[in-house]
Amino acid sequence: QPPTMKSKRSSSAAAAAAAILVATTVTIAQAVEPTTYVDVRRTKSMVSGVDINYLFRITATESTFSQTSPPKGYKSSTKHPLSSSSKLSSDFSSFHLTLPPPSDVWLCDESKGYIDYSNPTGNTDLFDTVTGNGVLYQKYVLVERGECSFEAKTRSAQRLGAAGVIIRNTLDSRYGLVNEDYVEDESRHGPPLWENTLWPKEKYDYECGNNNAVGGVGLRAEIETSRLNFSPPPYNGEHNNVLLTGTVEDGNLCALESYGMKNNNDGEDGDSFFRKHCPSERCLLTGRNATADGSKMEACCAWDLNIVMSRDGDNDGDAIPAEEEEEIIIPSLFVTMKYGEELYQLALDSESNNNLNGDGSVQLISVVPYARWYPAYHFSTIVLWALAVFSLWIACCESAKEYRDSWKVISVAVNDGVLVFQRNSVRPASEGGEGGGRARADTDDTMNLAEDGDLELAAVDDLGMQVEMTEQREGGENGVFAAAAASANDEFVINSDDDKDDDTPATTENNAATADESNAAATPAEEGSSEPVSTSAADTPAPVSTPTQQTQQQVIAQPRMELNAMHAVLFVACASGILFLLFFFDLARIVTVVYGLGGSAVMAQIIFQPLYTRFSARIFGESFAAKLSANVNLPKVRDLGWKWIDVLSSASGYALGIMWIIVSFSYVQPLTVTYYWVVQDIMGVCYCILILGLIQINTIKVASILLVLVFIYDVFYVFVTPYIFGRSVMVDVASGASSSVDQAYCDKYPSESACAGSEAPLPMLLALPWIGDFRGGFSMIGLGDLVLPGLLISFAARYDASKDLVRKCSQTSNVRNGNAVVTESAAASSGETTEQSRQQYQVGRIKKALFRGYFGPLIVAYAVGLTAAYIAVWGMKKGQPALLYLVPACLGTMVFLGWKRKELSDLWTGPKIMLKANRILRLATKVPQIRSEAERAASTSLADTTSIA
Repeated sequence: QPPTMKSKRSSSAAAAAAAILVATTVTIAQAVEPTTYVDVRRTKSMVSGVDINYLFRITATESTFSQTSPPKGYKSSTKHPLSSSSKLSSDFSSFHLTLPPPSDVWLCDESKGYIDYSNPTGNTDLFDTVTGNGVLYQKYVLVERGECSFEAKTRSAQRLGAAGVIIRNTLDSRYGLVNEDYVEDESRHGPPLWENTLWPKEKYDYECGNNNAVGGVGLRAEIETSRLNFSPPPYNGEHNNVLLTGTVEDGNLCALESYGMKNNNDGEDGDSFFRKHCPSERCLLTGRNATADGSKMEACCAWDLNIVMSRDGDNDGDAIPAEEEEEIIIPSLFVTMKYGEELYQLALDSESNNNLNGDGSVQLISVVPYARWYPAYHFSTIVLWALAVFSLWIACCESAKEYRDSWKVISVAVNDGVLVFQRNSVRPASEGGEGGGRARADTDDTMNLAEDGDLELAAVDDLGMQVEMTEQREGGENGVFAAAAASANDEFVINSDDDKDDDTPATTENNAATADESNAAATPAEEGSSEPVSTSAADTPAPVSTPTQQTQQQVIAQPRMELNAMHAVLFVACASGILFLLFFFDLARIVTVVYGLGGSAVMAQIIFQPLYTRFSARIFGESFAAKLSANVNLPKVRDLGWKWIDVLSSASGYALGIMWIIVSFSYVQPLTVTYYWVVQDIMGVCYCILILGLIQINTIKVASILLVLVFIYDVFYVFVTPYIFGRSVMVDVASGASSSVDQAYCDKYPSESACAGSEAPLPMLLALPWIGDFRGGFSMIGLGDLVLPGLLISFAARYDASKDLVRKCSQTSNVRNGNAVVTESAAASSGETTEQSRQQYQVGRIKKALFRGYFGPLIVAYAVGLTAAYIAVWGMKKGQPALLYLVPACLGTMVFLGWKRKELSDLWTGPKIMLKANRILRLATKVPQIRSEAERAASTSLADTTSIA
């Protein structure tokens, strides 16, 4: 890595962490609201029985303000209510479809303050005086859109006893009056005062064909105003809708005029052309004159799409605050103009006949609403849970990698003979000793290696740099030992294979030694905590590692940023500021670009550079690997210190990242593209590894301050802000709902620049698409839910690794000094078979990984907390602040274990064992220098010998 890039890692990670904190919510995103089916049937009740005739099925969309939905349909097609075997019968309830009372056809009088349906005694014409039931009792009412809000219509229907509401879209509802108090002469059939008319909006209500609409929708026609009627103002739907609805064969003026205006019909007949460019088969007047004299008005194709009916807040016309309004507990469905008119004609015909036929039968239209089937839970949520836990485990293990590498470096150095332990003679106190031993080394790196003894590791000045390990034991005359230069008569080998078990003590290279010859031989412990230990074999030549092994066995000190209490407070304050900026200002595109470019650099560092380093030599040979490690010797860049491997890694990372940015601005919802969410998840995992590797917490005190603050932060912005701003700041920002772009508009014009990526949530999260769900949603978790608890778990991982490093060095000293480290495994029964021992050892390893130390238990606690968060999302059907569950689980587990093990005080202020391990880490970085000095001394000695010879 170039030096200029290393110096910026910590600050970049801090900035990324503050931005990532914005997304700390487990959410479920839905691209499409749940769709409802409605079976329409004609029911005829006769003396002889009931005759039910299935007519057709329509689709509808549910509202967001209703607390009740129609029952869910079946997954299996054989049980589908609309299958051929079940058209005349249904497992779901059937309801009589009716129209609103004539006195309130819009169901808006209550919202306008003309009447109060909550008081049945004052409305005897709408309520049964005996039962008190409303005129719509246990019926579904079909009402037109317009005049008041969807929620107000539904609430009025509910008070009148309706079982549900179907609101139909209409052409009439797209017109309005600027001044409703102005009354025109209703006898006029010519053009009214059009300046007092609110005309439909282009693109939102209609399309004339001059915009890039989805599917090529849009056409324009010129309609003679003399054939239209605008009385009563602003629009006479009963007269005009017939003239502007249907096809050429139906006499639609818009279809006839638009086809006639087409210069080249490409062989299409009138109906085919009209249906292709106007699927709704309806037109709206734009209010623009098509001729100078005003005899013709422009008409364009009307949009007729399903919409999602949302809450009206306080915009319902009454004085009751939104939070005090009566909750809607009946289903409210929206249908398009096409389906709405079919239902209206059926209901109107049924009621106009007064439901009474000559044969004494009663005929009515009934509907059977049911929701389209969707899975109750998603497999992708389980996969995302596993991905989050695994990513956090990898990131925290990587943050403690230096300690494991330090042990490997020291052990290889001892094996190679660069560092060995040798027995020193005991010096009296008069010569600088301490009674029966030698004086403690007086260097900055001197340190105790274990809690139960005065073991020291120091750097001394003899043959350059060497490692010294001393043990001060009670009552032992020969109790002092040191690591010095290699001795031909006193050597032993340390097993550097750290992959089998973190407790691996020193072993010998003498494979012929038997258990009877070694007082330290061991079988696997009951808990699987350590491997067999044996004493050294004298006069065994030390193996020498290859140059490649020497290169691999190096500890590279990484720059770190340690958080303190003030950093924690500023961290949360900055995150709050960023969150409000994203909530009030549409900065999603800027965030996406910055995140993508940063993710490119992170992928280059975390994935591609190690990948190319590891496999270049294996695949292309050592010479190619050497070329990759060489500096770039090109003009203008040779002074930057770049290496070819840095260039190759960066090129690979930025190629993926820039393509990801391009995809994000090419789709309204880029998460529907597999490449997008896969690369986004990879970048998210890389960000976690980078941040947890560069930002550290070294005390529970700081961790407690930070996690308690983000706990309050998350709860406040999810649960409290809806009472302040009317919606959740955190959920809106994380899910992308705070975008100022109308999503219905982007469904019509997906190629508009304003719609690019408008439905995508902020990229600082992991996301997986739902499988087998027609709604096309996603399961998501914010990166803050990984990074913030991860800072505590990373501390636990480094603490455990520090203890392991110090313990191994202590065990190495004990073995060399002739004191065999007898573990619990040494006491195991000699009658155990090898297979039994191996199984017991594997079980012990699993137990150790999960329950020993702090890292394993905290990973388990994180998994349990995240599970609780997802269960809450599933149960409440809305996003949850994940830190509400993760902080108590992780912080509580750490505090409890520290208290139980009597280590809480040490963990609160900063573990001393980590200071010791950090000193060993610094000495391990000096091993290459020690090796170089030893090789230089050996070369000088060989040259002198040759010269003498």
